[in-house]
Formats: sequence, C-alpha cells, structure tokens
Amino acid sequence: MAEVALRPATLDDASFVADVATAVTPERPADPVEMRYGWQNAPRSWVEERWIATIDGRPAGYATHAHPRWDLVDKRFGTVSGDLLPADRSAHSLDVVLAKMEDRSRLDGAATLRARANEDDPLKISVITGRGYREDRRGRRWLLDLVAERARILEMTERSRERMRRQGIRLLTLADDPDPEKHVKVWRLSEEATLDVPTTAPHVPESFEDHMRWLRSPGMRLDRFWIARDGDEIVGCSVLGYPPVRGLVITEWTATSRSARGRGIARAVKCETLAQAITLGVTRMRTGNDAANAPILHINETMGYRPSVGAIDFLKPA
Repeated sequence: MAEVALRPATLDDASFVADVATAVTPERPADPVEMRYGWQNAPRSWVEERWIATIDGRPAGYATHAHPRWDLVDKRFGTVSGDLLPADRSAHSLDVVLAKMEDRSRLDGAATLRARANEDDPLKISVITGRGYREDRRGRRWLLDLVAERARILEMTERSRERMRRQGIRLLTLADDPDPEKHVKVWRLSEEATLDVPTTAPHVPESFEDHMRWLRSPGMRLDRFWIARDGDEIVGCSVLGYPPVRGLVITEWTATSRSARGRGIARAVKCETLAQAITLGVTRMRTGNDAANAPILHINETMGYRPSVGAIDFLKPA
C-alpha cells in the first residue's frame, strides 16, 4: 500500500483542501475563498492544527485536529477529521489519517475524541467504528427548492410580517439598523441561543472579536443579515451565507432570545432571508441542525425543506 505521510498545511493549501472536500461530497461544495478566510481568522477560543496528507510525496488529502482552549471548558473533547481525493481514498489511507490525528489530539490533552461521517459514507463509517468509536448523535441537513416553494414561502413571509406588526416587532437588516450597539446585542443574543442548541460537547464561549470576524467572512453581508427588534432589544436574527465562488447558499444561523420565544420570531426572520434570496435569484439552498432540535426541525418542515444526507458524530475515550 502507498505510504501516507503528513506535512503541516499553509494558508496556500486552503484552496486544495476545499477542492478535496468538494470532490468527496460534490453535492455540498466547499468554497475556497471562505475556507482561506476561516483559516486566517480562526476563532481565538479554539486550537487547531491542519495537515496535508501526501501519498508518494504528492498532495492527496488533508487532516485536522481541533479542540477548545482547555481553560474555557470543563470537559476535554478533541475533534479529529480528514479526507482524501476519491482516487486515493481507501480504508487504509483514512485509517492512517485518523490515527495520526488521534495521536496529536491526545498529546494536546484531549480526554474524549470525536469524529464525523456522512450517513451515506459507509467506508468512512466503517473506518471510524473500526477504531472504536460509537455513535453519539446525528445532524440533520435540508435542501430547499426556492422555485418550487416560492409561493409557500412568500405567503408565509406576509403572514409572519403581519404577526410581527401586531406584536410591535420590527424586521430589518443589520445594515439598516442605526443602533451603535447592534453588533454587541446580536452577539449576546447568539451566545444565549447557542446554550440551548442540543450538544454532547460543552459550549465554547465565543468572544465578541470572534463574532465580528465571522460576521466579516466573505459570504456574509449586513444587508442580508435579518434581525427582529422589540423596542430597544434585538430578540431574533437569521442570516444566509452566500459562497463567493461555489456552493449552495446556506442558513448560517437563526436565533431567538429566550424571553421572546413562542411568538413566531424565528420563523419571521428566517422568512425574510428566504424572500430576499428569491428576489436575488437564488434557486436552491441548504441548512442543517442537530436531529434533537425539535423547534427548528418543525420550522424547516413547514417551510418546504426536504431532508438531505445527514451526518453522524462518533465518540470514544482518548
């Protein structure tokens, strides 16, 4: 079997890694511009190492291990990942990549290792389970045909707007909001909402600086970031990411403050993003969420989203 080796990745490797990810899952292309930006602006609350997998000296794939800064969490989960070009993808090559990343993660102090595979990837699933991992939880993915569901979405948007007007809720974009504290308010709202997202690993606090780096990523725009205002407070938000080079438009984030839940706000802001996407000529988009997140599952189903291939998270003691 060909020898699989690793070398540290550089910023110039981001495009190649995006190409590998796209080749493995062409239905979910990875955008090279967004990947490079993400590498350049990695969250300061996380530690991550990236590697290029080589076979006989030529680039063939990638490998990473990542974990939160240990001072920010009470449980030490380390995430290992990697993949190879389809021509080089085998049980052996995937196993070597995961084994090397597990070693790196253990050396960094991880107590629990986490790996992920798509539901339709029996090869990777078999490699992961063969290394002693057990299924932890599943992530749901959805696709939305904005052409077929146009009438449903626009009608739902009008109903949501009327419901918000009756409650005195204003719907607008961050670009149109003059409040100098708007970014801080969205950050605080997001941190609160993140605590309620189903997860096994501990929540990792996001600094305001990291939040702003995310907001400035190439696929994000303030005039496409929708918020809901109740007086002086921002009580909901939803934003789509528009990949600059390739890939489907995706729901990056939707959140509602705990004090305002049950009032249809999440649906209202999400409707605004979809109606805007229709106006911009987008024909298809995707989203994803944890399989145990019942409220957002319900919203997706009623908006016309159709289930796509999901993901499986696996865990094992380090």
